[in-house]
Amino acid sequence: MAIDAPPSAGRVPADERRQQLIDAATRLFAQRGFSGTTTRQIARAAGVNEAIIFRFFPHKDDLYAAILEQKSAEARSDALIGTLRDMAAAGDDAGVIRTIVSRVIEHHRRDPEFLRLMLHSSLENHSFARQYRERHFAPFLRFLFEYVRTRQEQGRFQAAPPETLVRAIIGIPAHHGLSETLMPEAAASPVDVVETYTTFILKGLVASPAPVVPPQLESSRD
Repeated sequence: MAIDAPPSAGRVPADERRQQLIDAATRLFAQRGFSGTTTRQIARAAGVNEAIIFRFFPHKDDLYAAILEQKSAEARSDALIGTLRDMAAAGDDAGVIRTIVSRVIEHHRRDPEFLRLMLHSSLENHSFARQYRERHFAPFLRFLFEYVRTRQEQGRFQAAPPETLVRAIIGIPAHHGLSETLMPEAAASPVDVVETYTTFILKGLVASPAPVVPPQLESSRD
């Protein structure tokens, strides 16, 4: 593995070296957690002397901060929320749910290390997971909560605690991503996964139509 690779010689531009260290730290933090990873291990994984790390990142926490900034730049949560707002305003509930499901599943497939990083950070009570949630998950959850509550007021979604429905919307694709990350040998086929989950979630959200009372029963009540 790269961890056991000896330090390599050669001059590398500062921005490339910095990114190299961030990439190595991301892999190791995802594998071993923050407390289980040393700067010496990061240096070996990056193929540099440990002193090089401290030129760019005086403390190990600074590496976590750099990873947070990079992941935040990749998240583009503001753009996602803007797209979802447009769909919601147009009454496109299927588009809203499909976009959320697709985005969550795609993110897990593209960056499986991120889930491990968040899990380690949460279990160790490190600030990385909390800061990422505050920056990206919290605004998204606020949008989704308001979206569900508005649809309930319009009579389109079932009467249930909005936060419970929000958890259900996110929980299905999130569990899919978790399964693919932690149990890749049991990963479901990607064919029609997004559409299947979208249909399933929508059926659970939509309010049941009011029962139709036959005219003869209506007249007997009078």
